[in-house]
Amino acid sequence: IIPESPRWLISQGRFQEAEDIIRKAAKINKVTAPDVIFDPSELQDLSSQRQQTYTILDLIRTRNILTITIMSVILWMIISVGYFGLSLDTPNLHGDVYVNCFLSAVIEVPAYIISWLLLRNLPRRYSMAAALFLGGCVLLFIQLVPSHLRALSILLVMLGKFGITSAFSMVYVYTAELYPTVVRNMGVGASSMASRLGSILSPYFAYLGAYDRFLPYILMGSLTVLSGILTLFLPESYGMPLPDTIEQMLLVKGLEYRPASSAKRNSKDEEENPEIFKSTAF
Repeated sequence: IIPESPRWLISQGRFQEAEDIIRKAAKINKVTAPDVIFDPSELQDLSSQRQQTYTILDLIRTRNILTITIMSVILWMIISVGYFGLSLDTPNLHGDVYVNCFLSAVIEVPAYIISWLLLRNLPRRYSMAAALFLGGCVLLFIQLVPSHLRALSILLVMLGKFGITSAFSMVYVYTAELYPTVVRNMGVGASSMASRLGSILSPYFAYLGAYDRFLPYILMGSLTVLSGILTLFLPESYGMPLPDTIEQMLLVKGLEYRPASSAKRNSKDEEENPEIFKSTAF
């Protein structure tokens, strides 16, 4: 029932199928589709190109995509450790166990709403970094709360989970926008696999509370703050055309730009036909 991605179909040279899906979507949404959806000259150029098969090794083929892959894997793993670690540690909080578990679940509702609003209106990089800094800093402050202020400790834990949950929901969108169409599914899949490794490690963070009550929060808070700093080095994808090829990927902050011939051609086409380039992202 779910249609194939038009971007992926275009990358595979299946232009008619992509156009049919777009026209069907326009009809369902009661939008008048233009007579010409794809520019014929660009379609002819793509048709003449040899269709390349991509593998998981293409995630490390160039220096830029290798850096993005490593940073994404670390980011997903740390966020997963924080999210599941706080969830598993909820029964160990002061007060009623059932109330604490209820609060831990309820706090995710505003976290998802806030992340949705941030994704729609603000840059990805700063939104995710702010959420991670919020989650990490409040977890580090828990050890400074006096023992008799138990309600404040619980509040800080819930704020920490609020920030980490927001980042966890945003990282799916952000990662998908960083990878090009030809390897997007593999990039998100590799990052998600790293997240599962983080969820495997998360119970051991909760077990550290048997040695020191604040040790899990110190470790998870420190890692979350570091991941927030790491996020600031990723390229910004908000308002940018999604990349279709590896050469079109946005550059990681600090890397030297060494344009390939295809990248130069795409950049030139964008300058000459900005509207067409923005709509098709070829």
